[in-house]
Amino acid sequence: MSSVSKSVKSYDSSDPAYYDAFRVFLEHTNQKQNAMQWLEQAVSKLSQRRVLIDAGAGNGTLTQWLLESFDSGIGIEPNESLFNELAPLCGRSHQVTIMDSEPEAIGDLVLCSHVFYYIPKSEWSSNLQRLLSWLDDEGVLVLALQNPRTDCMQMVQHFLGDSFDISQLVPMLNDMEGGPYRAELERVQATIHANDLETACQIAEFVLNVLPVPEGLPWGDLEKYVEERFADLDGGYSFSCHQDFLKIQRQ
Repeated sequence: MSSVSKSVKSYDSSDPAYYDAFRVFLEHTNQKQNAMQWLEQAVSKLSQRRVLIDAGAGNGTLTQWLLESFDSGIGIEPNESLFNELAPLCGRSHQVTIMDSEPEAIGDLVLCSHVFYYIPKSEWSSNLQRLLSWLDDEGVLVLALQNPRTDCMQMVQHFLGDSFDISQLVPMLNDMEGGPYRAELERVQATIHANDLETACQIAEFVLNVLPVPEGLPWGDLEKYVEERFADLDGGYSFSCHQDFLKIQRQ
């Protein structure tokens, strides 16, 4: 299919094409590596490491790695396809949303990584309160999203008319039960690099799927955007995907 008639795909996480696109993304970025380094430091500072709660655990890859530092863990993932991969890796796993979940233990670390894209902003406050309710007195809640000023999120804003800013959760803490809370926001830099336009566009397409992609979005428009905005001096394509980590704990 030529780029003239081709459209940007809307992925379903149960579709093998989603996993292929995710694999290509991971192969061309240091985002996961840098996130794991940040998390390793955060975990080392916890006063206790008894229970990990991973809300939106996906297929469990990150959950399994973190469990090496904890006595036990609870994985929460509503997507059936991802949950089927998570369950064998995390003994206590639940196929529910954050709002429907009632973990059987409180967490020393509650992690919610790249989940709030998929929660309507009108429900951010209620989901934040639920996550905070799972914390031990000295526990830490860590939320992660892409920084809204990255090349990736600017692209989402351009094509889909919306963006995400995890710092918007901080003012909500004033009204949360169980507080007062202390919040720290840190940006962890990351970059995507692809050697050719086709791969760069495949990754860009995957990134756009943080929101529902409208039917008929022309592939040529995405191709033009990537070519004009992300082409680098080495003949490849580079675009930023820095992550914001918001760490919250009781005062």
